[in-house]
Amino acid sequence: MNTRPNQIRETLLPDETAFEPAGEFAADLRNFRSAVHSAAERATQSPVPANWLAPAKLRRRAAQRRLVLAWSCAALLCISALPFLHHQKPVVVTPVAKVQSDVDDTALLEQVDTAVSESVPSSLAPLDSLDSWSSTDSNANTKPSLNKPEKKNVAQ
Repeated sequence: MNTRPNQIRETLLPDETAFEPAGEFAADLRNFRSAVHSAAERATQSPVPANWLAPAKLRRRAAQRRLVLAWSCAALLCISALPFLHHQKPVVVTPVAKVQSDVDDTALLEQVDTAVSESVPSSLAPLDSLDSWSSTDSNANTKPSLNKPEKKNVAQ
């Protein structure tokens, strides 16, 4: 640096001069800057060898190969372990004894039907007769009785 110390102060605004170092610290800072600049000039003057990148590329390729090899081995181990993981023991099915009931299914359905059936109130009797006329089951030809309770929810 071939500048005078006060030359920098003259270019700064008056309120910025308070931030510029002064005294012994300023001299130390100038010496440090000149040392850094001379070291940088010496480093750029020496020639760079042409094969400086070759060892780094070799290390990188070797690391990549090791990584690929490690993942390949891990995948191979996982695939080879699959037959052992899916090995299942044969399931023994015990036959369940069917319980025969003495009550016939139709008798049971009739009992449920009588418990669930509702009688139609006299005010809804015309609607009940319309419903029975429009049904398509085999009991459509019989005339419904108004006093007889209608059976609903019967599987036929």
